[in-house]
Amino acid sequence: MHSFGSAPMQHQHIPPYHIPPTLPNAPTPIPVPPAQHARPQPDTDRARAYKSRNKRPCDFCRYKKAACHLDNQPPCELCSRYNKECTFVESPAKRRRPNDTSPETQRQKQNGGHDAKPQDNHPFANGPIVADGLDMQPELMGWEGNMPPPYPMPQMSIPPPVDFAAYDPALYREPSMQFEPFNHMSNSTTDPALENMPAPIPKAQSSFDTTPSQQSVTLPLHLQLPFESTTGEASLDHQASSNAQMVGLSGESDPYLLSRYHFDRHNEASFQRIRVRQMCGLDNAQGDLPTYFAIQHNAMTSKAQPPERWEVLEQYRREVEDMVGNDVGKRLIVLFYKFVQPYFPVLSRSHWQLDENGICEPSSVPTCILAAIYGHALPFCAWDERLCVDVYTPPSADALFRLAWLACQPELHTPSLAVLQTMLLLVQRRPTNKHVSDTPFKWIMMTSAVAIAQTLGINRDPSKWPLPIWEVQLRRRLAWATFVQDKWLALNSGRSSHISPDDWDVSPLTDYDFEEADRALVSDNLSGTAHFLHLCSLTLIVSEILSDLFSLRATRQLQHSLEATIDVAKPLRIRLTEWHAHLPPGLKLPLSPSLPASPENSARPLKPPLHSALHQLDGNGSLHLAFITAKIELFRAMLRPRVEDANGATAVQALRAGALAVGREVLEFVDGLSARELEAFWASYSRTNFTLASSFLLHLFVSAPTTLSSPDKFQHARECLDLLENWRAALRVKSRSCDLLNLALLKLDGVFVRGLGELVVLGEGARGVWAERGGS
Repeated sequence: MHSFGSAPMQHQHIPPYHIPPTLPNAPTPIPVPPAQHARPQPDTDRARAYKSRNKRPCDFCRYKKAACHLDNQPPCELCSRYNKECTFVESPAKRRRPNDTSPETQRQKQNGGHDAKPQDNHPFANGPIVADGLDMQPELMGWEGNMPPPYPMPQMSIPPPVDFAAYDPALYREPSMQFEPFNHMSNSTTDPALENMPAPIPKAQSSFDTTPSQQSVTLPLHLQLPFESTTGEASLDHQASSNAQMVGLSGESDPYLLSRYHFDRHNEASFQRIRVRQMCGLDNAQGDLPTYFAIQHNAMTSKAQPPERWEVLEQYRREVEDMVGNDVGKRLIVLFYKFVQPYFPVLSRSHWQLDENGICEPSSVPTCILAAIYGHALPFCAWDERLCVDVYTPPSADALFRLAWLACQPELHTPSLAVLQTMLLLVQRRPTNKHVSDTPFKWIMMTSAVAIAQTLGINRDPSKWPLPIWEVQLRRRLAWATFVQDKWLALNSGRSSHISPDDWDVSPLTDYDFEEADRALVSDNLSGTAHFLHLCSLTLIVSEILSDLFSLRATRQLQHSLEATIDVAKPLRIRLTEWHAHLPPGLKLPLSPSLPASPENSARPLKPPLHSALHQLDGNGSLHLAFITAKIELFRAMLRPRVEDANGATAVQALRAGALAVGREVLEFVDGLSARELEAFWASYSRTNFTLASSFLLHLFVSAPTTLSSPDKFQHARECLDLLENWRAALRVKSRSCDLLNLALLKLDGVFVRGLGELVVLGEGARGVWAERGGS
C-alpha cells in the first residue's frame, strides 16, 4: 500500500550566504563544470577540500557555504538533494584572507562574522550606504549591532568561505535574515544580464500565478533580485523582490497628477524607492480612468515583517511536503482541477511548471495555495486509481488548511495574487463542525480577501491593460470569485457586504476569460465554464436583493409597507425567472423522482439517462440551491409587513401561496438529490442556505393565519405544518450521507424538542393546527 507522505529527508541546517546578483552590464559567465583535479577524499569526510579558482563551488553551494561535491558533471550532491539547478553563473568573488587568530577576527566572529565597529577598509563599515535607489543605512546598522550569532550547524563543520566578495554598493541587498522577506528569484525577469541564466523550463512555462516571493526557482529560496531587475516585466505579479499595489483615486498619489509624468518605454517612471507603472493613461481613446500601480521593493516593509520569516515559511513547506509526497500531490492537483476548479475557478494552470504529462509540479506552487489545494482535493481521493486504495492513511485536511492559513500571514505586508487565491480557498472551505454555525472568523477572512483584492486592483477591469493574457484572465476570474463569495456570505450572516457595486468595475465574464482546459465539456453540451458564469449572473441579482430589501435603510423604510415592498421585489422576481429560463439544459433543475409528471413540473425535464452522466459527480447542486435561496429571500422580505385591512389580507394570502410553492420546491430539490450530487463539490455557503430554508418553512407555519375565504379556515396552516414536517423528515434521511444538512436539521430539532408552542408565539391558524396535532 502506498503512503501519502514521503520519507522525511535529513536536512542539515546551514546559515544563508547571500550572493550578490550579476551586474546589469556584466557579461553572463558560461556555465562550466569544475575541473577534476582536487585532492581525493573519502566519502565519509565532509570537510571541504581545497579548490582552485578553476574548480570553484556552484552558486547554490556558495550560498549555503557548503562543500561542492561534484563527480563528473552538474548537478552536485547538494543541488541534487535540494532539487536545485546546479549553475555557475556568478563570477568568482575575491576576499582578503583574515588571520583567524587575530583579535579583530575573534571580535568579528562574536558579532556574527562582521566587525561592529566602522573601519575604512571594512566592506560593511557603518556609513551612509545607498544601493538600488534605497537608503538601507538604518537597516544595515541595526543588523550589524543586533543580529544574533549564526544559527547552529549540527553534524557539520564548515570553515569560513574562501570566495567572499568585496562589498559593492551597487549590488547591496538587505543583509539581515531577520528583516528580509522570503522571496524566490523570478526567472521571468527581462533584465539583459539575467536573460541567459539557465532555467529548468522555458520562460513561458515558468511564469506562474504568484509573486516571486513564493515562486519555485533554481537558486536559493530567499535570494532577491535588485530592485530594477524587473523593469519591463509585463506581469504585475512577477516583480521579483517587489510588489505592485494599485494607486487609489483619492490617496496620497494622485493618478491625475501621475498622468502628467514622463514614462519610459516600459510605461514606468522610476523614483528612489519606487517605480510607477502606467496601465492606462488619462488621454486614452476609450475614456477609461487613469490607472497606475506603485511597485516597491519588499525591503521597504522589512521593519513590519515578523522575525525569522524565511525560516518559518521553510518550515511550513517542509510540513506540507512531509504530509503529502510529490507523486500523491500531483494526483491531488489533478483531482482539484477536475472536481473543484469548474465550480470555483480561482487557479490558473497555464503558467505553472508542468511535468512531461502536463500536470502541475507541486514544487512550482506556493506553499499556501498548495496546502489549500490538497485540503479541497482530499474528499475526492476515491476517484483516483491510486489514491482510492490509500484512503486508510490520508493526511489531515484540518492540518493542511491550517498550514495554508499560516503560510499566508507573513505575506500580508506584500500581498500577491497567490495570497488572494489562498484566502478565497480558505473561505470556501466546508465547516469543520457539522452541528455548529460558522464562527465570525470566516467573515473576517472574507474581509481580508476583499482588502487584498482592492490593494491588488482586482476590482478594476484589466481587459485593456498591457498585461499577459493569463494574468488578465486570472484577475477577472478572481474579481468575480471575490464578489460571489462576499455577497453570499453577507446573505448567510446577515451582514453588510464589503463590496459596493460602484467600486467594483469588472465587466461580466465570458468563455474567453477561462483557460482552454477549463472550457472543455464536462458533460454533453455543457461547458466547464457554465456553472460559474451563471452563478456570477445570479449573484448580481442577489446583490440587489441585499441592497434593496435587506440593507438597514431599506428594511426600515419597507418593513411596514407591503405595497412598497412588493414594488421593490417584483422586478427582482422577474429577473430571477428570466435567469432560470436562460439556463442551458444541463443546468436545469432535475425532476424529483418522487413527483409525478405534471404541466407544473414539465419546465424541469429529466436529464438524459446516459450511462456516463449517471456515474459522474454533478457539482451543480449548490447553484440550484442558490437560486431557490434567492427566491426564499424575496418572500421573506415580502412577508415582513403586518397587514390588518381586508385588501391587504388578500394580497398576503396570494403571497403566502407563492411562498408555500417555493417551500415545496426546496423540499422537492432535497428529495431529488442523489449520491452523485451529494458527493460532489458544494460551495461553502450551501450549508447555511439549507438552514435558511428550515428557518423560512418554520416561519411560514408559525405565522400562518386563518383562511376566511376557505370552508376550512385552518387549511393553509395545515399545509404549512405538513410541509415543515416533510422537510424535517427529508433532512433526517439525506443528512446521513451529506453533512451539509445537519445544521438545518438541528435547528428544527431544537425547536421541536423544546416545544414549539412554548417557544414561539403562534399565529391564529398555526395555534389551531398545532392543538389539533396534540402539540403543546
